[in-house]
Amino acid sequence: MKKRVLICLIASMAVMYNLSAKDKDPVLMEVGGDKVTLSEFEYLYHKNSQQQIEKEPLDKYVDRFVVYKLKVADAKAAGIDTTKSFVKEYTMYRNELARPYLIDSTAIDRLALETYERMKREVDVAHIMLPTGDWAIREKSRQKLDSLKQCIENGQDFAELAKAYSIDRSARVNGGDMGYLTVGRTPYSFEHAAFTTPVGQMTIVQTDYGMHLIKVLDNRPSQGEVCVEHILKMFPRNANDSIMNVLTAEMDSIYDLVVNNGGNFEEIAKIESDDRGSAQSGGLLPWFGAGRMVPEFEKVAFELKKGEISKPFKSRYGIHIVKKLDNRSIGSFEDNLDNIMGMIKMDERAAIPQKERIAQLKKEYGLKENSKFLELVGAEVEKYGGVYDSVLIERLQKIDCEAFSFADKKVNSKEVTAMLNHSVKLNPDAIVKYVENLMHSKEDKMIVAYELENLPVKYPDYRNLLNEYYDGMLLFEISNRNVWDKANKDREGLEAYFQAHKDNYKWSEPRFKGYLIYASNDSVLNAVENAIDTLGSDTLFVSLRKQFKGNIRIEYQLAKKGENAVVDEIAFGGKKAENPGRFPVYFAYDYKVIEQPEEAIDVKGLVTSDYQSQLEEQWVAQLRNKYKVKINKKVLKQVQ
Repeated sequence: MKKRVLICLIASMAVMYNLSAKDKDPVLMEVGGDKVTLSEFEYLYHKNSQQQIEKEPLDKYVDRFVVYKLKVADAKAAGIDTTKSFVKEYTMYRNELARPYLIDSTAIDRLALETYERMKREVDVAHIMLPTGDWAIREKSRQKLDSLKQCIENGQDFAELAKAYSIDRSARVNGGDMGYLTVGRTPYSFEHAAFTTPVGQMTIVQTDYGMHLIKVLDNRPSQGEVCVEHILKMFPRNANDSIMNVLTAEMDSIYDLVVNNGGNFEEIAKIESDDRGSAQSGGLLPWFGAGRMVPEFEKVAFELKKGEISKPFKSRYGIHIVKKLDNRSIGSFEDNLDNIMGMIKMDERAAIPQKERIAQLKKEYGLKENSKFLELVGAEVEKYGGVYDSVLIERLQKIDCEAFSFADKKVNSKEVTAMLNHSVKLNPDAIVKYVENLMHSKEDKMIVAYELENLPVKYPDYRNLLNEYYDGMLLFEISNRNVWDKANKDREGLEAYFQAHKDNYKWSEPRFKGYLIYASNDSVLNAVENAIDTLGSDTLFVSLRKQFKGNIRIEYQLAKKGENAVVDEIAFGGKKAENPGRFPVYFAYDYKVIEQPEEAIDVKGLVTSDYQSQLEEQWVAQLRNKYKVKINKKVLKQVQ
């Protein structure tokens, strides 16, 4: 807890100061061999000033800053910054801080506006879906969809082909027609194709679910959302005509009751509806828009007027009666912003801002691909007959040339071919493309890593905040070792400190000091009292708990009058304590009433705090003697 608080105090109120306009960043001081620049000091000094009610004089802050840096230097000398736990946690913080710099914020804005514009429309889409998997399966599916597309363009019925070939089982019923879709209801690649393909046209797209041939049937303005209640009688599995007639009659009676005979829709829904989830709330369903319900239900819900109740109608699930409560439009961009940002974070859109930032970085760092590399790959594939196996992989891994370069990095082809996967199944025509994709993946990773290393140079605000985290983590760990944890564990030191400063710890009232032993009944209590005489004091409570298990409770008490009813009864002449529950009987063991603290444990919190202060003073004195501090007073005068 202390660690989080300390780091948050250092970093949570960060104010970003962009110092890039300065041509030079002189060294203000050296502490234990570590150099502190003017910009780093000013950054922390200004932030400290903003956290103070009254601005701290510069000379006092300089002294506190030096102590802070002395502790950091001591932590480095102790090797804390090289431990696995430190490196892991620091890397996590660094990556979190770097995230905003590794995405294109304009892409997020563009996606948000694009999503909102699509919210204004609904697209009626039909699709035929075929399997996806490794390259061979994907390619086979793509070729089949190309053929089906050609057949449809030549006059064959889309719905019949969907029933015959689509692996989407609903196509057997709906001929592939998905009804009207709204934004965010399908994978982004599917959505993008649906919203950008003209009405009547078709396109092929791949998602995580399969390869799709999409046909856009209609495109209309958004109908918004509706709120309805419903009563449902579900079709039993393999229901015959007789059962269907019975259900129809039941729903006709229910309709007559709620429309013509004053029946309460909500109360009847609670009793009669087979949709038990909504029945509990009177048949109420969450607000919904196009594409979220089966077409038959959706059509009725949107066509009803507010307050109107539908006649019974059928869907694939059963027979429904719907009561429309309200409808609403999509609202403004601001109204939908939280929902839009949630969509962007949850689907394929989330990767787009980083991809676009990587593309920008490739241009910035002058990434160049060596065409010779892929030519050599193609030559090897052709020479070996296009069979992708361990022999070809070994031949490809012997290629030795530059694959790509950027900034001051030159990447050899072996770093790319080392990524070849033996288990991938590839068509001869796909091998070169596969290697090219691996190269692009390598480029992306290296560009991001390179930018990550250069962020502190490019962005002073990021550098300063990163340094805070780094130093803050070191400061916590070294302080814990030398002060906080040390004081808590050093019982002899605490006791010695207490005895030397006993007059500093006085009470105005006496305290009960001892143990209260509670029992489940009188018999257990008597047994405990008898057992105490036969057990050694060193393991007394362990033995008692083991022997009596859940029938007793033992607690140590250091309490003054009024803090504990049982203590008041036993030690301070109070009335009989009311102690109902599992342990109604009790007695005090090894107790006394003391006027003033006898040992450190009696005032542990206060003594520990004071002892920590003493350890802190001693440690700082040692640090001042151990490490050299040099301050450039001319540079100090530049502090603003």
